[in-house]
Amino acid sequence: MKYFWTRFLPSYPKVLLYMLQSTEYNLGQYLTWFNRTADFRRVMKRRTLDMTKKVRILLLAIQAIVFVILLVIIAAVYLSTVYGQMWLLVALLLLITAPFIVAYGLAVPLFIGELLIQRPREKVIIANAQKKLNDHPGRRIAVAGSFGKTTAKEILKVVIGEGMNVAATPGNMNTPIGISRFVMKLKGDEDILVFELGEEKVGDVRELSRLVHPEYAIITGINEAHLSSFGSLENTVATIFEIEKFVKPEKLYKNEQSPLVKSYKNKSTLWFSDEKAGDWQVGHISTAIDGTEFTMTRQGETIHAKTGLVGVHTVGVTAAAVAMAYELGVSIENIENGLRKVRPFEHRMEPRPMHGAWVIDDTYNGNSQGVEAGLSFLKSSGAKRRIYVTPGLVEQGSKVREIHETIGRQIAGSVDVVVLMQNSVTEYIKAGLTREKFNGKLIEIDNPLQFYTNLDQFVAAGDIVLMQNDWTDNYQ
Repeated sequence: MKYFWTRFLPSYPKVLLYMLQSTEYNLGQYLTWFNRTADFRRVMKRRTLDMTKKVRILLLAIQAIVFVILLVIIAAVYLSTVYGQMWLLVALLLLITAPFIVAYGLAVPLFIGELLIQRPREKVIIANAQKKLNDHPGRRIAVAGSFGKTTAKEILKVVIGEGMNVAATPGNMNTPIGISRFVMKLKGDEDILVFELGEEKVGDVRELSRLVHPEYAIITGINEAHLSSFGSLENTVATIFEIEKFVKPEKLYKNEQSPLVKSYKNKSTLWFSDEKAGDWQVGHISTAIDGTEFTMTRQGETIHAKTGLVGVHTVGVTAAAVAMAYELGVSIENIENGLRKVRPFEHRMEPRPMHGAWVIDDTYNGNSQGVEAGLSFLKSSGAKRRIYVTPGLVEQGSKVREIHETIGRQIAGSVDVVVLMQNSVTEYIKAGLTREKFNGKLIEIDNPLQFYTNLDQFVAAGDIVLMQNDWTDNYQ
């Protein structure tokens, strides 16, 4: 109750809309965030409200709700002069509960809009996309997994695209409606279509596979991502392996270095790792801040791979993409040319120079394997100061404490300076650091935006700063 008054600030309506926008208008997530927030001055930390058409309409809805509440309060005050003070209590009650009426009242137009407009419209778009895909001659590749999907998709797009006409789902368009909108923009002359399949609950991969009907697939790896929504790792594994019902075993590539993938019994024997991809052998690996090199050999043939990607962990999935490209008919020369064009993807181990230092932006990374890979690179980097910045991971379910204590232990042996963004998992990471007797410098940050904005004042020549993961404001 200490900050109850912050609900009456002029900025309160825009804070509510920011909450909705940040949760992508998911009413459950929005209401959960609202109910746990005490101080509404401290909500918008990482960005500002984007005044879209939808936001402007909802702002008008808020103004209408407030107007109606004020009319009722005025009417109640008037009635109190005629019928007694009981109506003053009604007016006071309305005034006190007005912020909650506004917050929950927003859910009404959103729910009605979703039920009567959005869902029927999306159903039509998906049906049209399904029809268009049924008539499309292109061969389809699906990428599934808890992590690394976008990286795998982009590598496939660039490498296969050196010899064929390739289209791939952009960004994180990995839901039925996102994929359908991508399909509706296809010209129809594409040789290869690459789809990233998202997953958040049991059945998601099956639904998407029915839509795209893939011929080839890559399972990039499985971990605790979205454990909160899946409920168990068993559900996560079963969901991602729904892809096997749609792809022949000899065309399903699986990450051998992912324990949960390796332990799942199925008919596919196509494995990839930093040692092999199918029957191709991988060797002579080297990695640095400017990229990664390795060779692939098979039956007298050799592929010299050189990409701009950072870290040994990129080798396996790159090798799988190469093996698939070769099978699809891309020449070795074109494969090598394509690999040289592969650059770090936005916010995924993306290095940039800063005042003689290097900053590696891995803020989109949100999984334990990515943390391990990033710290491994940082440890062996030879930097003057190895600086690691993280808020931790989200949606780790019942394993949240265990995972973050493990991260703390991994950090302790890999860096000189650790910067933690304060939130609900900070103490778990610190417990792991303490357990491993971390003797470097620990910095805790309460204002992430301010830290990132002034990062150039924090680094010095010879430093390597690895920024892994970032929490949106609805995670605390």
